[in-house]
This record gives sequence, structure tokens and C-alpha cells, in this order.
Amino acid sequence: MYNEIENRMIIVFGEGAVKVTPDTVHIVLTVQTRGMELQEIQQENAQNMHKVIGSLVELGIPEPAIQTIDYQIRPVNDYINGEQVFRGYEVVNTIRITSNELSKVGEIVDTAVKNGVNQIGSIDFTVQNSDEFYQKALTLALHDAETKMVTIGSSLKLANRPLVMKVEEQHTSQPVAFRAMAMADTVTPIESGTLTISASLLVKYRIV
Repeated sequence: MYNEIENRMIIVFGEGAVKVTPDTVHIVLTVQTRGMELQEIQQENAQNMHKVIGSLVELGIPEPAIQTIDYQIRPVNDYINGEQVFRGYEVVNTIRITSNELSKVGEIVDTAVKNGVNQIGSIDFTVQNSDEFYQKALTLALHDAETKMVTIGSSLKLANRPLVMKVEEQHTSQPVAFRAMAMADTVTPIESGTLTISASLLVKYRIV
């Protein structure tokens, strides 16, 4: 808690947080291919990605939920004794999957890896109506600020209740829940956990 009296003012921070269960997952998957002949590794990469997408569709992921978010072709070089040595090319094709079937995340990852994915970029759990929960966190933050103001006013033995002069929203980043652990010969267990949506306010009160 932060507070001060200056020019007949009380300034406090109010904080609020709401625990929510995620309802959406975003999975970023990459097929990376390397080789000396560019056309060959392009074709290999394309074939692998087609196989990955086909396997995900068979798993029940609708095609509109699969989006290409990055495609790169770049040379691969090493540096030996200060000299650049060409090692071939690298093709990187990245897709993002959006799903509300959180119980199938481990199966989605395993299926993708079995069919050609060799990099897992990220697994992010979110909620679709996050603004609704953020508004609840804001309400809690305002109540927290009021409680602190009352405590300070009581300690100072103020005759009158201070009046709100200004409320400033403090922007905070929202955490993403992610739990994953690989196990051989089983479906990779990935738990969505819970999200904490928080809000913070700076409230200025005038002492009357």
C-alpha cells in the first residue's frame, strides 16, 4: 500500500484479482526443415505441414481454426576461424491452432509431433470474455482503495470522509496459465490451470 498526505490529499493504490478457468487455447506449432537444395527442402516442408494439418483435421480440429502465422526461408551459415561457411537453407512454417477443447491439448500436440512438427512455439490458455472478469477485478480494486482510505482516515482522526478527486487505472499484464510435462508412450499431460485477471487503481482523495 502507498499513501501520503500532501496538499490535503490522500493517495492510495487499490488492487483486485479474479481467478478464472480458461476456455480457449492457442497452440503454436512449427515444421522446420534444413538441407542444401532449396527446392527439395521446400517440398519436404510443405509435405510435412500438409500431413500435420491433415492429421489435426482428422482429430476434429476445423480448418478455419488452423492459421499460418509465419513462413520463412533463410540461409544457414557457420563461422569458422572468422570466415562464414554456407551450410544450406532452412525453411520454417508455423501455424497457430485455436481450440476450446482444452482436454485435447495433449493429444493435439502429440498428433502434430508424430506427423512432422518439430518445434512447439507456445501453448497459451485464455478466456474469451476476459473483459467481463477484468471489470470485476476493477470493482474489487476500487473497494480495496476505499478500505485503505477509510483506514488512513480513521488513523488520522479525520472529521469528515475524504472525497474522491481522481481515479487512475494502472495497466497490468495478464498472466497466462500453462502446465506441461512430457511422458514417454502416453498422451502428453497439459493442464490449463487457472488464470488470474488483475486490476490496479490509483485513487486520489481530498481531505475536507
